[in-house]
Amino acid sequence: MNKAENVTGIFLLLFGEMHNKFTRPGEKIARLRLAPAQFYALSLLCRQGSLTISELASELKISKQQTTPLICRLINSGLVVRKADEHDRRIVRVEITEAGKSTFEELGAEVKLVFAAKLEVLSDTDLDELDQMIRRIREILDHVK
Repeated sequence: MNKAENVTGIFLLLFGEMHNKFTRPGEKIARLRLAPAQFYALSLLCRQGSLTISELASELKISKQQTTPLICRLINSGLVVRKADEHDRRIVRVEITEAGKSTFEELGAEVKLVFAAKLEVLSDTDLDELDQMIRRIREILDHVK
């Protein structure tokens, strides 16, 4: 087994553990009000501003056909709106509303509380070390396309 395969195996194990300990509880909170894909779509729109359906589908890693009903549910909930592009009226963009931002921030705060509560069992030394490791992992993974 080469180094990349070894790291892949360890990474997948870690990813599974992180999902079970951290992501799954966060998803339960978000599911009370939004499906995970809807929550992720709101997070993308908060960070990137307006996006076309194609751009959003690409970021969500789903088809345009799957993205359309997801966006329709968000529109019906008043969390996003469709708007014509300022430079090309043929292009329709999706933009988050104030209610969408508020919902995303509220759910995000709840998810962070769940994460923080799980990490409270760690010592300050372990938290500092974990912080450094996570930052380093992000730096390394920024080189992966």
